[in-house]
Amino acid sequence: MLFRTHIVFSLAVYFLLNYILEMPFWVLGFILFATAFVDVDIKSSKIGKKWFFCPLQWLTRHRGVVHSLLATILLSGLVGSFNLWAGFGFFVGYVSHLLMDCFTKAGVRLFWPLKFKIKGFIKSGGVIEDVIFVLLLLGNIFIVGKMAFNIFS
Repeated sequence: MLFRTHIVFSLAVYFLLNYILEMPFWVLGFILFATAFVDVDIKSSKIGKKWFFCPLQWLTRHRGVVHSLLATILLSGLVGSFNLWAGFGFFVGYVSHLLMDCFTKAGVRLFWPLKFKIKGFIKSGGVIEDVIFVLLLLGNIFIVGKMAFNIFS
């Protein structure tokens, strides 16, 4: 999936979870950061372009260990050791990214180091992803509009 699709999906997940849990607003920052962070293993990704992530890219390959539940649990636990809400937000963002990648044709080895790969039918950057992106974006705009209307009424 493309960066933009991951972001709008993570926003939708935040809105849903916030409706249930009433999280602090700043948790959204950890959700979005984690969503972007998962692609740290690609030089061309938004976060992978940072020079200090190059050694990680030499040690891993795209959709390898970084795209696994093992990395999700370890990194979210590390963040959560500083603040539970931050760890929860990081976990939510990470899992939302992995979930979306499970629907792509390339798939992910969610249970790395096992070779089992979960694959879907969506081509990254294809028409189906574009439709999903637009629907999620419209849904998010609707929710934000509804929230804004409730604030001002």
